[in-house]
Amino acid sequence: MFLLMTAAVFGALVLALLWGRPAHACMTVLVGRRASENGVVLVGHNEDSRGRYVMLTHMTAPVVRTAPETVRFEPCCAELPLPEASAGLLWSEARRGGKGGGESYCDLFINRNGVVVCSDNCSESREDAPDLTDGGIGYGLRRLVAEGARSAAHAVEIAADLIQRYGYADSGRSYHFADSEECWVVQVMKGRHFAVKRVPDDEVFIIPNHYTIHEPDPDTPGLQALVDYATKRGWYSPADGPFDFARACQAPASRGAIYNMHRHVRGLEVLLERDLSGLLDRPEDLPFSVKPARPVGIDTLKKILRTHFEGTASDISKGGSHHFMSTRPICAVTTLESNIVEVRHDPERILARRALGRPCLSPYMPWYLGIAEVPEGYGYAAGAKKALATHFSVPATDLDWREDSAWFRTTAVQAAAELLSGAAEEAVRSRVCLMEDHMEDELRMMDAQIEMHMHSDPNVARAMMEGLVRAWGVTVREGMRALFGDLKVLVGTPDGELDASQADARFTVRWDAQGLPPAALDPARCLAGPHYLPQEKWSVGSALEVAPDGASFKLTFGGGAWMEDADPCLTDLAVLLTEGDGTRRAACVRLRVRRDVPLKG
Repeated sequence: MFLLMTAAVFGALVLALLWGRPAHACMTVLVGRRASENGVVLVGHNEDSRGRYVMLTHMTAPVVRTAPETVRFEPCCAELPLPEASAGLLWSEARRGGKGGGESYCDLFINRNGVVVCSDNCSESREDAPDLTDGGIGYGLRRLVAEGARSAAHAVEIAADLIQRYGYADSGRSYHFADSEECWVVQVMKGRHFAVKRVPDDEVFIIPNHYTIHEPDPDTPGLQALVDYATKRGWYSPADGPFDFARACQAPASRGAIYNMHRHVRGLEVLLERDLSGLLDRPEDLPFSVKPARPVGIDTLKKILRTHFEGTASDISKGGSHHFMSTRPICAVTTLESNIVEVRHDPERILARRALGRPCLSPYMPWYLGIAEVPEGYGYAAGAKKALATHFSVPATDLDWREDSAWFRTTAVQAAAELLSGAAEEAVRSRVCLMEDHMEDELRMMDAQIEMHMHSDPNVARAMMEGLVRAWGVTVREGMRALFGDLKVLVGTPDGELDASQADARFTVRWDAQGLPPAALDPARCLAGPHYLPQEKWSVGSALEVAPDGASFKLTFGGGAWMEDADPCLTDLAVLLTEGDGTRRAACVRLRVRRDVPLKG
């Protein structure tokens, strides 16, 4: 009760803290093979971060290197040796621009050896004096593990070696490695210290954004050195009992944060099918993993990854947006992508069900790992090699809105549904479920045939997988385009460009009225801004000009904190048009943003 009162009283403060820096609100669920409905390991993961991103998928081919090669991913991190043999990858890339450039800690990988790699931020750790070599390792940890791992256990070996050699560059993170047999967790803090633990085969591991390993595997490399170090720093005393990694190494201010506790506890409630509200203020009692009430299937993972805490005291939306709640739902406004991976024994038949943006408003589309090409609208025109070369120097044009992009089509629907809320959101969810059911029906009909052909004629099986994934890509892209039209979103035309480096910048947009009585609009309640930021940061309407015949109108918008770090690109802004009586209409504009004075940093 105390924690819920705190959330209500200090909600505004919490939101300010969350939106003041990139949001690392990822969520992972690892299901042991004996805890799953179909007897295979399952990985569920929501990737979250705030800012202008484009989610892209790449399929890379295996590489054998005949001579040693090195790479420096981030300019500030160590130069790293590449493995002699790199496995082919399904690479989900979070591509971003901004003053930081690139993204070190978002991408998910599935390699053609059948190893899944994803992670969750666990900041802040207690480490403030890290031991790093040449800046340490950041993006390279997940990338080199993904390229080199032959199994989940091998992934742990690679990660441990890299951390001990270079030191980890970020404050704290939990890495998750899974194959068809087992799941492993490596939780690391800045520097060279980390803990390792295997998920029991008959249990389920769930994590938001805090450390969860209490008793590390006794074979964790460097464990005694970590215990000695924690003792020396005053984080742990043998008098306290057995060494608890999470308790010793999590920064006190990060332990028990409400935006972690609510996600962790409500996720556990789905798995255990009972009320666990009493754990909301007891972070020390949260388990590393649990035996679920019943075998866990795909639908259970969807329920967890799509939840906004409906039906619980953690839902404090009170008729407003679920996605911006200070209790931080698992499906949030910052969710970039959701993945549910069925880690089958045959790597080519591994199934990844993937939803772009917020999964409550996006269909989970099945992807077979055995495909060679990415469906139209999901990849990068310049290819995977170019994407990797520019991952930390993203051209501004890569962030441009594109009509043929599955990412932009999906997020446009989500932005409009969020503005209209209520019945509009429910209508989108209903249609999303219909698309999903259609794809699952086709999957059920074809999957057994693909398995049979993998034994008799693998090329036929691969062609079938390619055809299905390509068709499902069309289903989703065209389905989202149709949904956008059904929401009757007004698409505006800007008058010129916006120089976001000017504090007093204004921009004007013209719309065809399309049945809207423009004279009834209240400019002060008309807002425009990026769908991933709260409306408090959007631009506010300052002037309305209606054509004499009432068939079109112009709105001028001024101010808006979103412009402070806006990327120079063709930006898609969501627009809320509000009449004097409170009637709302969803609109949008694709506005060319430039910066005559570049961002610093």
